[in-house]
Amino acid sequence: MGRRLPPLISLRVFEAVARHLSFTSAADELHVTQAAVSHQVKKLEEWLGVTLFLRLNRSIKLTKEGEAYAKPLTQAFDALALATDAILKDTGPQSINIATFDSIAANWLAPRIRKFQENSPEVAIKIVTRNSYSDFSSNDVDVEIRYGDGGWANQYVIKIADEDIFPVCSPKLLGRKRKLKNVEDAKNYSLIHDEMVMEWTDWLEAAGASTANATKGLRYNHSHIVIQSAIAGEGMALGRSLLVANELESGRLIAPFDLKIRSKFSYYLVCPKELADQLWIETFRNWLLEEAANTMAYYG
Repeated sequence: MGRRLPPLISLRVFEAVARHLSFTSAADELHVTQAAVSHQVKKLEEWLGVTLFLRLNRSIKLTKEGEAYAKPLTQAFDALALATDAILKDTGPQSINIATFDSIAANWLAPRIRKFQENSPEVAIKIVTRNSYSDFSSNDVDVEIRYGDGGWANQYVIKIADEDIFPVCSPKLLGRKRKLKNVEDAKNYSLIHDEMVMEWTDWLEAAGASTANATKGLRYNHSHIVIQSAIAGEGMALGRSLLVANELESGRLIAPFDLKIRSKFSYYLVCPKELADQLWIETFRNWLLEEAANTMAYYG
C-alpha cells in the first residue's frame, strides 16, 4: 500500500509556521511571501480536512490537531537534515551558496570564482550578495565571506586576508604622471569618500599632510561605486587592497602615493561549526587563502 502524503511543500511550510508560530517568520525563513505561506497552509488544511491553526487578532495558535501533526513533522525534517549532513560530510554538496557583501562579490570574488569552478566542475556555485551577515538558520547560505573584526561567536571563522588602504585614481587624472612625490598634492584633487571604510582625514594625518579639505568631495556608501567613480576620473579615492587589485593590474587605476595604512578590519571565511570539518569546506577555504595571498602579493 502506497504512502498517503500531502504535498511536501505544504508540509514544509506548515512545519516552519508551527515552529515559529508566525506566518511572517516562516515566510522570512523560506524566502517566500506571507501570502504564499498562507496559501500552502490553507491547502494543507483542505487536504487534511482539519484546521491546524487558530487565527487570533495578533497571533496564531496551533489547534489540538495542528500540535499533534507538527511534532512528528519537525522530528522528520530534523532526521532528514541529519541524514543529508551525514552524506555531504563524505561527498560534499552538489551546490554551494556563498554569501558576501556586493563590493567583495563584484570586485574580488566574481572575477576569480571561475578558477574554483574549474577545479570542482560538478558543484553548482551561487553567489548571494547581502548587506548584513547571515545566521545560517534558513539553510540558504553555506559559507560567507565577511569583512569585519572576526568576532563572531558560535561560528567557524578563519581569516582570509588583512586589508591595506591607500589612495587610487584614474591615470587620466594625473596626466603623464604616475606618482606624486608630495602628499600635500592630494589637496589639488577632488576626494572620493567611502563611508564604509577609512576617512581621508586618517590617511592624510598618517602621511603628515594637511587635513583642511579632507571632508570635501563625493561620498558613497558602497566600495564598488567608489571604485567606479575613481575609474571614471571623478577624483582620488582610498582603495581597499583586495578590491582594487584587478583595476591596478589592468591599469585602470594607479596608486599615486606609496603610503599604505592597515585597516582595523579584515576578510574572513565564516560557516556553521558543524560544516567546518567537511572536505568541500576545506577545499574552498584553501582556495580562498591562496587567492587572497596571491592578491596581496601583488602589492609586495
